[in-house]
Amino acid sequence: MYDFHSHLLPNIPGDDGARSYDMAYHMARQSVSAGFTHVLATSHFIAGEPFGKREDLKVAARTISKFLRGKGMNLEIIPAHEAYLTPELIQHIKNREVILIGNRYLLAELPMSGWQKETLSLIAELSEMSINVIIAHPERCQAIIDNPDLAVALIDSGAYLQLNLSSLKHPKSGAGKTANALLQYQMYHFIGSDAHSDTLRSPMVQKELALLKSQISRHYYDLVTKDNPERAFMGAFVENHFDENWTSFDTVKVQTSRYANVWQRLGAALFAQG
Repeated sequence: MYDFHSHLLPNIPGDDGARSYDMAYHMARQSVSAGFTHVLATSHFIAGEPFGKREDLKVAARTISKFLRGKGMNLEIIPAHEAYLTPELIQHIKNREVILIGNRYLLAELPMSGWQKETLSLIAELSEMSINVIIAHPERCQAIIDNPDLAVALIDSGAYLQLNLSSLKHPKSGAGKTANALLQYQMYHFIGSDAHSDTLRSPMVQKELALLKSQISRHYYDLVTKDNPERAFMGAFVENHFDENWTSFDTVKVQTSRYANVWQRLGAALFAQG
């Protein structure tokens, strides 16, 4: 199983993750306990701010992975960046300063509040560079909470979405409602702990994984926790199972041929009205 978003690498400039190798080791042990075999260690990258250099991140990831193997722990640490999606980012990517996943995928973060008018055009520009954007925790973005149709627009633009498992713990919050709604329509392609430490925001996400498993099909669970991440790491095509019968969260199109669909779509209607 793959944790597709974690700040496990220690003491990285510009990042707010592990503060020591000791903490990184504890986080790695917690990741193994949660059932992960691979962790994508995604350090923040914001144009104009300090950031972890490509080779430094690779060395740190190799060092921790080797140390863990010596302790008999089966956990592979893969370095990457979680990049703030701005027009300035494009040049940094061209300069090969940003670590891509499988040389093809970029984990990108949107503003927590507001909506940048350049977002969709930036995704299109990156696509022309043969780079596919994966949006980190879209359910935490206020603009998407206020208007979940923006998540549809992101997918239509060619982007993929990554769920923060912690969002499932608070189903009545804006992030929780949005996460559950997007899950209903299979709009997520990856999951992650977004762990930052071994305490408050740790990789101990067993309860969240159980919640996820209880809400979606086994096939979809395997897709977002294993199959799609494997494809991304190989630079291969990622499957998109988005239910395209839903073009708007404000429009209800109930199909009576399957009772499961009726209840699923009724839940979507209630969310749209709530």
